Amino acid sequence: MNDTNDFVGNEASIQPLIKNTDTSSFPKDVLEASKDIPILVDFWAEWCGPCKQLGPTLESVVKSYEGKIKLVKIDIDKNKELAQQLKIQSVPTVYAFFQGQPIDGFSGALPENEVKEFVNKVITSSGGEDKEKQVEEYIQAAEKKLASKDFDEALNLFSKLLSVEENNPRIVAGYGKCLINLGRPEEAEELINSLEDEVLSNNSIQNLVTSLKLLKENKNAGSPDEFEKKIANNPNDLKARFSLANALLAIEKKNEAVEHLLEIVKIDRKWEDDKARKKIIEILNANDEDDLFASEVRLKLSNILFS
Repeated sequence: MNDTNDFVGNEASIQPLIKNTDTSSFPKDVLEASKDIPILVDFWAEWCGPCKQLGPTLESVVKSYEGKIKLVKIDIDKNKELAQQLKIQSVPTVYAFFQGQPIDGFSGALPENEVKEFVNKVITSSGGEDKEKQVEEYIQAAEKKLASKDFDEALNLFSKLLSVEENNPRIVAGYGKCLINLGRPEEAEELINSLEDEVLSNNSIQNLVTSLKLLKENKNAGSPDEFEKKIANNPNDLKARFSLANALLAIEKKNEAVEHLLEIVKIDRKWEDDKARKKIIEILNANDEDDLFASEVRLKLSNILFS
């Protein structure tokens, strides 16, 4: 996202992470908005060289905090009365507002590390770290519901979390996996297509992308019964065994599907250009690295390949 198009969700207010404002909008964009989240106000001027140095630094730092703080920019030459009211004597000057009141500030073009220190202090003093811990607790609760296959309740929890941190990869991925498991893959695909590249490249999101890909591939996989009969007659019918794995994946029997794929690798590693092993890797990529299922499968696969 870029500058004024950088949006985050908030139950009380949805506004850009970074925006320009004026005297008439100051009460809404700063005083009212700061009741929920700290707001940095950058007072600047077009003719001010240090302002042009500090501005991009402020924007970069604010973006890095992913919605924990926002930035409002005010041109003092276009808002002289406001600048006078707030006793702005030089530019750049930055004030931090929380709960409708200025709580800290500085003047001059600080280097990035000092801007980060300032922002950290503002977030901590406004209770931002406590909020972060609370969000983490809610994410863990939602992920537990997802793991226990309580998809409706997990979706409800992830939906509420999205209203607070809409670009958090874990929240987005959890929400998308709930949609897939509730038979709403089209909505999951729309969700993925709406993501920016920076979020899309996250491992959690890539796991979601792989899950959706597997679902599409196995949508018309057929009934496991027909392939089980073929395998009963000929255990070395690798094509039937691979089709059975796909059919099992389609009905969420992931463990059984992987066992058949591992059997194919054991019988003939190179079958159809290493097709079974590649399918196993796809399935693993749809799970987190520290997932117990993924760890066990990786161990089994390694034992077969290096035995």
